[in-house]
Amino acid sequence: MGSNFLQLMFPPKDIVGIDIGTYSVKIVCFGEEKKQLKLKDWGHIPLFIKPDTPVEEKKSIIAQEIKNYLKKKGIQAKYAAAAISGNAVIVRYVKLPKLSKKEVTLTINIEAEPFIPFDIKDVNLTYYILGDVTEEGQPKMETVLVAAKKDAVRDKIDILTEAGLEPLIIDVDSFALETLYDRVAPGKDASAVLLLNIGHKVTNLSIISQGITKVVRDIFIAGSTFDKAVQKTLKLDAAAIDALKKSRKLLVTDEDKEAAIAEFDREGIAASKAAIAVLKDLYSEISRSIDFYLSQGVDHSISKIVLAGGVANLGNITKFMTAEFKVPVEVINPFSFLPEAKNIPVEISPALAVAAGLALRKLKDWE
Repeated sequence: MGSNFLQLMFPPKDIVGIDIGTYSVKIVCFGEEKKQLKLKDWGHIPLFIKPDTPVEEKKSIIAQEIKNYLKKKGIQAKYAAAAISGNAVIVRYVKLPKLSKKEVTLTINIEAEPFIPFDIKDVNLTYYILGDVTEEGQPKMETVLVAAKKDAVRDKIDILTEAGLEPLIIDVDSFALETLYDRVAPGKDASAVLLLNIGHKVTNLSIISQGITKVVRDIFIAGSTFDKAVQKTLKLDAAAIDALKKSRKLLVTDEDKEAAIAEFDREGIAASKAAIAVLKDLYSEISRSIDFYLSQGVDHSISKIVLAGGVANLGNITKFMTAEFKVPVEVINPFSFLPEAKNIPVEISPALAVAAGLALRKLKDWE
């Protein structure tokens, strides 16, 4: 009890945000100097783990990579925040009967069970009450339910602990991105913003209207989907596909296509065609989420799309999505709110968004 009390009285200021992906680990650490937030360090560690590696061995490899990085950089922070997404977590926005805080605490498992597609005994369940509403004359509470599989949470905790860190929070990728966006674009937008974090395995989607999250969803079309489509078309290995993504762009306009034809760039044309087919599938899934949001009788349509994640650097992706969605699309700069930040390569920066949101999460909560 004593140490917990001391933590509350003198909370640690330096927290490492660690985004543990299947393809890489992203690390961000902020610190305060003269009451001003500064970027202490960041890291992007590629993971070269064979798909058939046993889970425990995989966790140990990742933990060692994190430990080595922190040691190499001389980062002394003891506390860490990580996040989960994909099949490991479900976020639901539901209306529950109006109850007191004590009643909710006692009955939340029973109230939540119809909305959670997992066995309630296998998940860590938490909730947040957004506000009171009336539905069919009955007083209700608009509530966010978050159910995270216990084994997925335990995996993250095990990795952080083995890396010599103390886990302070296991967040959800989408919520970490929202924490960052709140800092990058402070103040409530007059309309709705759609956040997309396109990672290697999963795309995290959030719709925020006037500072309040209305939709959270994970879509299983992401970086690996692009890679498989290009690999199937061009029969290239992973290294060649990575090089191709950096050297080519999506052929969106007629001018783009004509230039590629004039240069006899068969590889670029084939890669663009494969990637655009995947993007159209992603567009369809995102459109479904927008339609669901609009079906709630909201006052604000989507005014802007903000991209994060490694795929946000795919050449011309903002041009393609702007043409499809008919709204402005921009790539997030996770460190734009800082007076100065270290020289972070533009191809890395969007991939650090979730890690940056995680590093801000506890600092934000303690303010």
